[in-house]
Formats: sequence, structure tokens, C-alpha cells
Amino acid sequence: MPRRSDVRETPRGEALKYLAKGEEFAGTASSAVKERSWNSAGLSAIHAGISAADAALVASAGVRSISRDHGAVILLLESSVPEFGATQRRQLAGLLKMKNEVAYEQRLLTEVESRQLVDHASRLIRWSRKVVADHVSS
Repeated sequence: MPRRSDVRETPRGEALKYLAKGEEFAGTASSAVKERSWNSAGLSAIHAGISAADAALVASAGVRSISRDHGAVILLLESSVPEFGATQRRQLAGLLKMKNEVAYEQRLLTEVESRQLVDHASRLIRWSRKVVADHVSS
């Protein structure tokens, strides 16, 4: 479980805003793939996945991670969101593993890597949409 100082209570209704951000990032990622902009697609996909995780956490538990370590969100999801399973863990971990490399390193993403990140993000958004729908009335 993450440290209490790394968790912020957040009204459940705010989950809709995190989901909207995630959907926007996912749309940007899909557009970037069409333009063959692999790095833009990958980074947007990573941000989509992070927003999807935030939306699910806020909707289900009324909290979100504020840790600088994005990996802490996985522990928080595991302990706070019953719907967070092995599939979502693998997808989110795959996105987070690439965050620093995509954002800060000089190596460019390949088409295959970019498409995989976009796929993970799209699946996380669909999952998060369901979690939000199950826990928050719009």
C-alpha cells in the first residue's frame, strides 16, 4: 500500500474529468498513429493510461495517487479497486515502464512499440469507462 502522503482524497464525481482527459489522450494517440508519429502516439497513450487509472481510482475509492513514482498507482489500484485485475495490471505496467524512455530518452519508438502502447491505453480506457459507470452517476 502506498504511503498515506502519496494518496489524495478526491470526490468520486471527479472521475468523469479524469476519464475525459484519458479519452482525449487516447484520441490524440490514435490520430498520431495515423500520421505515423510514433513518439507522439506513445506518449499520448501513456498519459491516457495514467488518466484511466486515476478515473478508476477516484470512481471506486475516492482517492488518487499523487506519488512521483507512477508505479505506486498499481499498488493503490490493487488495494482499492476490486475490478483491477491481472490484465489491467499488465497493460498499465507496460505503459508506465515506457514513460521515462519515451518522454526523456533519445531513443525513438518503433511503430510496433507505439501501436502496442496505444492498444494498452485503449483497453484501459474501455475498462476505466466501465468502472466509472459502475461507481459514479453522471
